Parts: sequence; structure tokens; C-alpha cells
Amino acid sequence: MSGLLAILRRGAMTATVALACATAPAQAATLAQDVAKTVAGQPGHFAVYAAMSGQRPQVCLNCRDYINAASTMKLFVMDAAYDMFTKGTLHPEETIVVHNSFHSLVGTRSFALEQKEDSYDPLYAQIGRPVAVSELVRVMIQYSSNLATNLMIERIGVPYIHAVMDAQHLRGVRFGRMIEDYDANDRGIHNEMTARGLGQFMQKLDHGEIIGPAQSAAMIDILRGQHFNDMIPPGLPSGTPVAHKTGWVEGVRNDAGIVFLPDGRHYILVMLTKSLPDEAAGIRVLNTISHQVYDHFVSAPAQGAAKGG
Repeated sequence: MSGLLAILRRGAMTATVALACATAPAQAATLAQDVAKTVAGQPGHFAVYAAMSGQRPQVCLNCRDYINAASTMKLFVMDAAYDMFTKGTLHPEETIVVHNSFHSLVGTRSFALEQKEDSYDPLYAQIGRPVAVSELVRVMIQYSSNLATNLMIERIGVPYIHAVMDAQHLRGVRFGRMIEDYDANDRGIHNEMTARGLGQFMQKLDHGEIIGPAQSAAMIDILRGQHFNDMIPPGLPSGTPVAHKTGWVEGVRNDAGIVFLPDGRHYILVMLTKSLPDEAAGIRVLNTISHQVYDHFVSAPAQGAAKGG
């Protein structure tokens, strides 16, 4: 009889494991279907990557499509700055005299940023004055300062940013030029990302694999101070911590972040768009997606790490 009970118990355990394995992909399919339904028929183009930290994506909607990065490209300027901090070739307290004249990546012409197109006026009031690199990095991320971004790209160099990205084996990310370098843009040099590429970067960042654990943690801390919060955060319960970077240009609204759940788990959400005829309506779609992803992951059982995707 005891042998029979043992066999029955083993059978029950096997069935339970099989059910759990079957449930996980079924849950993923449900979330992917829900997100697909949300964007179905909506004007514009939506790309979404959603995954628990360390897990393969449960949503990868149009996630290999290259889309105008807008200000999400500033993540990779910050990345390269921290690489230089670590190597001692740049110090956070080093100062740069603020100026608004930059050499194009192509040719010999110079260009200036339009202040009205920027999102952080205070830095323009400091033209001619030295500002610490650490402050430039902060306002570049938290206030999406275009002027701070170009000052940092000028100091670091586009080739160095490329080298850092290559060393980190980042894929699905094309960093091309400074902001408003229209001569380079006309030569086909763009800043473009895929939702998958940005998602993989955020995964690495969350796991302490961008430069190193301390540097990744410092960058995440800066991202948690994001000033623009109209895409991912409205879909979350009030007060939910999120470390993210937004970006926008005409017809484009992007957000890429790490969301921290009450039980200590994290998930990655990247939402990229293009060709939005009504940007406010597009943002409402992104809010809905953010809410769907949060509801799904907060109720999903914890699973062992299975990196990929």
C-alpha cells in the first residue's frame, strides 16, 4: 500500500509541475494578447517589450522594429560617462564650460540647439560658466536636457560611446549623432532603437552588468529621479518606484524603465512609438499598456531566472 501511495504522490507532483510549466506560457500569451488588443486599430505604430527581470520577454510586440530613439539615446551617453568615471579618464566633478555651438559629425559646419525645443532652460542661463559633469549627466537624464547631452557627447566622443556599447554586446541600438545635428541626419546618421534592444539594456542595468554593480546602481538611482512621468507611471499604483527614461519628438512618445514590485521583484517595460497623429491619445494607450503589464506581473508567481530574449 505504501508503495502505491508513493507512486500516487509522485504522479501528483509530476502533474503539478506540468501544470505550472503549462501555466507560465499561457499567462505570457494572455498578456501578449491583451497588449496586442490594446494597440489594435490605434493610429500610429507601437512596439512593446515586457519581461520580469532576468526572464525572457512575455511581450515582444514589434520589438525588433527600429524606431526614432528620441531622448532614450541619452541612456547610452550616461553609460559611456560612467565607463570613463571607472577608468579615470573623466571625473564626475570635472567641469565643462557651457556653450551652445557644436561641430557636426559630418563636414565642417557648426550648429546650435534651439532653446525652445529643449526641456531644461536653466542650463542656457549658465552659458559661459563651468558646470560639473555629474550635474550635466543628472539634468540630461532627469530633465532630458539636450544642451547637457551635446556637451557630454562632445566631451566623450561618439566613437567612444560606440566602443562602450560594442564591449557590452548591446544589440538593437543605433547611436549615431548629437541632438539636432541635421547635417548628419541628412546623411542617414540617426539615433534609433528597438524595444528589444532597449529592453536588453535595461535587463543588464538591473542586474548590475552595465560597467559594474556600483555603476549600474548609481545610474538606476539617477533614473529613479525622472522628472517626466506621463507614460509608464500613470499605469502604476501611486508611489510605485520606477527607474526610467522618456523621449519624445513629433509623433513619437517613448519610455523605457525598471518597475519595482511590492514583493521586491522587478520587471522591465519598454514602449516605443512612431507616427502618432494624436500624441495625447497615444500616451493614453501607453498608460493602459503599463497598467496591464503591472497587473499581470504583480499577480504572477515568482519563477526561477531564465535569461534570454
